[in-house]
Order: sequence, then structure tokens, then C-alpha cells
Amino acid sequence: MNRSDAIRICLACLAADDIVVASDGAISREVYAVLDRPRTFYMLGSMGQVGSIALGLAMTRFERVIALDGDGNFLMGTGGAAMIGGVKPANLYHLVLDNGVYGTTGGQPTLSRQVDLAALALGVGYRWARRCFSDMHAPGAVEQWLAARGPAFLALAIDEPEERPAPRIPLTPETMATRLRAALEEG
Repeated sequence: MNRSDAIRICLACLAADDIVVASDGAISREVYAVLDRPRTFYMLGSMGQVGSIALGLAMTRFERVIALDGDGNFLMGTGGAAMIGGVKPANLYHLVLDNGVYGTTGGQPTLSRQVDLAALALGVGYRWARRCFSDMHAPGAVEQWLAARGPAFLALAIDEPEERPAPRIPLTPETMATRLRAALEEG
């Protein structure tokens, strides 16, 4: 399964009022290409901060907050994961698309093949954490993840990056922030 397939599976399971924080680089670009929604915050240039931004939203909102992350991003932001585990927001759901490489920066290997990311999430206090290595089981794993009480973590194995990621998001950072604020004020 490639990144865009995994993103499609996840986004198909979301409720209209869910808030999404998509990690910088290829994941944000793919999320935008698959399903642009005003309640999505597309990160640009803040590697490792998805969990922290999602935590801030989860602490101030009642809606479900979905953090879409990459394995390299997650490993870089383990301090944010520890904060999530310590605060334990029941409305935070953290998905890591694990391809074993830093896909946006050139394919350098991460440590996700040596470090069990779900065990790490449980170790820092997430209430629920699993790994899914099978394309066939991915839809069911996503449903279980979203049905669990948060903070819930799912590491979903995906293939190495596609040769051509989705095009850049044609919105300025200011437009993205303004659009998200307006969508949250409506809810």
C-alpha cells in the first residue's frame, strides 16, 4: 500500500467535524490531493511537531483531533508524544504512516524498523497503540484505532515513497490558518 492509499483509507473514516493535522512535506501534499477540507491544518516546515500541534487542539476542542504523521516525523517529535501520553486527551488520534524512510528529504532510513513505534507510544502513556503491517488489514485497523479511547496510536506500514509526490499545496500558510480558524469557529 502506498501513502496515498493509506491516506484515502483514513480520510474515508473521518467524521465531518474531525480536525486533521497533516505533517509537513509529502503527507500534507497527499492529504490535500486526496481530500482538501477546511478542518485540516497542513503543516509546512515544522518537522516533528504534528503531535504537539494536535495536542494543543485536542486540549482546547471537543471534536476528535487526528494527527497524520510519518515515522521520521514521529521519531523526531517524541517529546510531543510524551506530552500526549502525559496529558491523555481522549479525543486525540495519532496515525503514523511508516515507510521506514524520510520520504520528503531523500529517502534516508529512519529507525522505525528497529524501534517498535506502538510500544514507544504505549510506553509514554497512550491508552491504545497498535501496528499494522498488512494492506488487507489496514481498513479494519483504522476503524479499531478510531473506535478506541484516545490518545490512540496506529503505526500503518506503507511502501517506500512514490517517485512523484502530490503537487505542492496552492494555499499560503496565512490562508491555511485563517481557513482553519473560520471552520473551527463555525463548529
